[in-house]
Amino acid sequence: AAMNGAEVVSAVITVPAYFDDAQRQATRDAARLADIEVLRIVNEPTAASLAYGLDQRKEGTVAVYDLGGGTFDVTILQITRNVFEVLATSGEMFLGGDDLDEVILRMMANVFAQQHGIPIHDNPVALERLRAVAEQVKIQLSTQRAASVHVEEVLPGQRSDLDFTLTETDLRPYIEPIVRRTV
Repeated sequence: AAMNGAEVVSAVITVPAYFDDAQRQATRDAARLADIEVLRIVNEPTAASLAYGLDQRKEGTVAVYDLGGGTFDVTILQITRNVFEVLATSGEMFLGGDDLDEVILRMMANVFAQQHGIPIHDNPVALERLRAVAEQVKIQLSTQRAASVHVEEVLPGQRSDLDFTLTETDLRPYIEPIVRRTV
């Protein structure tokens, strides 16, 4: 396997904490098929804790909240002298950042209908053009209080530009049910 021109021969691979032995072995087998030696399989919550320096604490119990693209997981870790033990893991297989993208996409479609008088909620081409933009709006709102985008030709071949602005405050009531599900 090659990455940026350099050959990758070994790797540490992270997996969800709920992976069982068969899934972990399948991960090892896939790496071996790619000619990669697996140095270690690490639970994703453990990797996140290490990345945040939680291994520097002597001991303690840590909750790792992982809202990924399509899944949501919470894992409770016990850290004792740099040993990470997964005490519990739970979550939803079909809840994640993609759901936030969908909320923003619906809001964009509503604004488009207001601006042009053309509903696009059932137009897969228009919605697909806006889907990536909706994700970018979400990403912008993770570090800024407002996001503005201009999308040209939402409906290909027509004068159908979209000007869309969204603030964190305006988005909050729409995503609150998703956040409540994670709690």
